[in-house]
Amino acid sequence: MDAFKDRIIQEWGGVNFSFFNESIWSSSLQQKDLARVRGFLINSGISNVDISLVIPPDSSTSRQRWSKYYDPSGQCVSSLVEEPIPGGSNNIKFTFCYSSVEDRQDGQTQELHTVNILRLIFGVPIARELLLTRSFSNNTCQPISHSEKGFASYFDTQNLNFFNDPDIEKARIRQLPPESTILLDKAFSQIFPIERFVLMWSAFEAVISSLPIPGNNGDKRKKYFNNELGSQIINNEVFRLHRIRCDIFKEGKFSGDQIEKDCWSLYAALQLAILEDSEQRQAFTRGYEKALSSDD
Repeated sequence: MDAFKDRIIQEWGGVNFSFFNESIWSSSLQQKDLARVRGFLINSGISNVDISLVIPPDSSTSRQRWSKYYDPSGQCVSSLVEEPIPGGSNNIKFTFCYSSVEDRQDGQTQELHTVNILRLIFGVPIARELLLTRSFSNNTCQPISHSEKGFASYFDTQNLNFFNDPDIEKARIRQLPPESTILLDKAFSQIFPIERFVLMWSAFEAVISSLPIPGNNGDKRKKYFNNELGSQIINNEVFRLHRIRCDIFKEGKFSGDQIEKDCWSLYAALQLAILEDSEQRQAFTRGYEKALSSDD
């Protein structure tokens, strides 16, 4: 690994690259086809990445995974668990090269783009599962390795909704379209909030589309939150979330620091969208409005 790092610094440092992000994925790619994949990247204008195959000789290299569980009090606990990478396993390594720290920090979108266009063109098994990431530069002797990200999200630390007056267990919900429940199941299992937001928004749109309100989804959102719920505050927030959706879907832009809070806000909008008119829906509405007002 250190010899590889030295080679990368020597080869890419000569063309003004000094900072590097490395990721290793399980892969079925064979050595004989590696040159074709490199050619595709060059033809696609992606010129700041080095790719290679790595096959560990034994199982002494480990990946670190976060295990989350709840103690008897309901407190979320996270702990790192080491999982050996099988000896003889076939893996692909991407090393993205940048000229500055700022470029490296902004490079996440490009890295995801590169991996996923390869999956679309050559097949998903070319980079099936992320095993390990690390970063280094030509000014550091030792690279910094990273496990998968294991932060506790709002959904891990959320207080359960057991309110009274009105009793929450008497809440009535709409008949949800099947696709929305599938999307929500996938969303809540995501580690990364940007992926969670995309899946949650798709589920939200499916729920909104199923509402017995005339018009397109934009009209339905406004009529539901502004007119039926009578909340201009929430309607404005849903419109803000829609703009975030447009930035992500159309331009690939999102705020890394804010997106987790946006997921939480979208979750609250989803709660209101699935509830029938009731005291419980009014309570959720008041709580959402209060939370939005306190953020101003």
